This record gives sequence, C-alpha cells and structure tokens, in this order.
Amino acid sequence: MGDKLNNNNSETDYNAPLSKIHPAVFVLLSLIVVFITYQVFGGILSYLILGEDIKNYSSQPMLTRIIVSFAQFMFILVPVILLSILQGNKSKITFRLKTPKTSVFWLGMLGMAVVQPALQSYLFVQNKILMNLPFGTELISKLKELLDVFEQATLNLVTAQSIPEFILVVFVIAVTPALCEEFFFRGLILNNFERVMPYGKSIFLTGFIFAIFHFHPFNLIPLIVLGFYLTYVVYYSGSIWTGAAAHFINNFLSAYLVFRFGSENFDKPDGSFAENSVLLVSGVFSLILFLIILVLIKRNGTDRKNKIVVNV
Repeated sequence: MGDKLNNNNSETDYNAPLSKIHPAVFVLLSLIVVFITYQVFGGILSYLILGEDIKNYSSQPMLTRIIVSFAQFMFILVPVILLSILQGNKSKITFRLKTPKTSVFWLGMLGMAVVQPALQSYLFVQNKILMNLPFGTELISKLKELLDVFEQATLNLVTAQSIPEFILVVFVIAVTPALCEEFFFRGLILNNFERVMPYGKSIFLTGFIFAIFHFHPFNLIPLIVLGFYLTYVVYYSGSIWTGAAAHFINNFLSAYLVFRFGSENFDKPDGSFAENSVLLVSGVFSLILFLIILVLIKRNGTDRKNKIVVNV
C-alpha cells in the first residue's frame, strides 16, 4: 500500500485469519457483521421478549432499557473485539487505549457542549424548509410521523422518575453507546481507514458512516457533524477515551435535561423564524465558537504525521 498507515499499526499479526483482507473491504465486512448482529439479532431478541407492538417498549421501559444495553454490548462491542482479533490487531493500538492529551481532551468536552445550539438551529431551519416545499410534503410528513413514533419510544426510555432510575438511564443512554459505538467507529473503522487513505478522509468517512448507521434521515447532517467531531477529537487527542467522554457528554445532557425539566418541554421548536430569532442567533454564535475550538484542537493535537508502508 502507500505511505498511509500510522507506524503503530505495524504491530499487526499477519498470520491472523482476516489479516490479508484489504482494510476497506474489512470495514465493509465489519459493518455488515455488526448490522446483522445488532439490528437483526438484537431485533429478534426484542421481539421475543417484548413482541412486535412498539407500544410495549414504552409500557415496559425498565425491561426495554436492559435489552437495549445488553444488545449493544453483546451485538456491537463483542463482535467488534472479535473482528479486531481475527484481523490480528493489537487492541491497545487499534482502539487507542491510552491517556489522551489533556488540552485536547478538555477542548473536546467544551466543543461538544458548544455545538448543541448550532445543531438545534440547523434542525429548525431544515424542518421549516422541508415542510414548505412545493412537492413531496405529504411523503415527508408520513416519514416524520413514523420516525416520531420511534423518537417517542426513545424519549420514554430517557424519562426517569427517580435518581436510581436516572442512573440506569444514564448507563443505558450515555455510558453504553459511549463505549460500544466508540470502539466500533473510532476504533476499528477509523484504524482501518487510516491504513489506506489520508487522515482527513479517514476522519470524514468514519463520521459519515457513523451518521448513516443511525438510520435517521432528518438528523443526518447533525449526526455527520457529531460523527466527524468525535472522530476528530479521538484522532488529535490520540485516545479513544476523548471520543467516549464527548459521546457521553452529548447523551448525558439530553438525559439530564429530560430528567430535570420533563419530556414535555423538549418538543421541536415551532413558529416563524422571527419567533425563533434567539435560537437562530445563538446557533450562529455556537457555530463560530465550535469552528474556533476545532482549530485549537488541531493546534494542540498530537503529532501524527509520521507514516510508514504496510503491506496488506
């Protein structure tokens, strides 16, 4: 291959069963495997326990939370670790299991909090445009109604009535994906992309796949931004724990706000642009600050310019 791989990856065991597969093909294989295990096997597990009626998921939130968390660990994290072993990788290197650079770690946390108003402003503008198109509005409305059903089910999972229940919600909604998804996307997938393409493309493509994998067309752009950002902070901090912490902060804030203020206060903003001027102005300032933080992270990031040739 070209000089595209970080020198740490020279520690791959090339006698492993999947070590000879091209990294891009291996990424595709990993996505298929995790899709089948999580979406299919996880769906079957949920169906066997809760049935096909999505209302059952709302009526039994405690059981649903346990199933969701178990499914992510069993059907995402476990397959990812097994795939990495079969590729002959050293886990500490592939998953960047080391202490992050302190300055980038804290900038990463700050950036995740700062970008939220910008994402909310974008979703408001996007929804206003989509619902006022001269064509296709009926189809869009039906699709949104379907997705709203699933979002309501998710909101029921996040809603907690006591501190012990809130702790469980945080584990399911924030801790579980912060570990399982980061090891998959910012670990296995990013590591393989780095072997065959420049770091910029690796960061963007990893973030893009992260967004697509969540299967939410109306949140695609915000998910791409978050996926890119999580990959960006992992790359420049040199540690997956930065991505896991930022991912945790993003999900924890949602859970905490619902717990603190109630789910009824978190409907999507409605009304005219003028009525939402505060949201839009805060979104602009949010975006500017976010871009500044991206620059600071890159300036303070680890030096990752040394590459070597690795044959695959």
